[in-house]
Amino acid sequence: MKVDRDKLFGGIADPARFRQHAYAVIDRTQDHPELSLQAIGLTLYAMCDALDVDIRELLTAVERIKNEQDGPFVYVFRAIEEYTRNEIGPKL
Repeated sequence: MKVDRDKLFGGIADPARFRQHAYAVIDRTQDHPELSLQAIGLTLYAMCDALDVDIRELLTAVERIKNEQDGPFVYVFRAIEEYTRNEIGPKL
């Protein structure tokens, strides 16, 4: 299976939908933060490997998107960060 590289590296087309997906991941993994981070990391690695995506290229693209202060993604990232802090932070 091939991924659409334009969609993958081109930014977040639908910030609200992206935020919903991120919240679902956080919600399902909040009970064991350390184990969850390992599982998410390994899953990301396996997905990138299976789909022939360079994980470093993906992480660089995501970091670039996160740092776009003028784009709508900055608000989505802050919301995800706050949600994570509130849902997982108290359990540490």
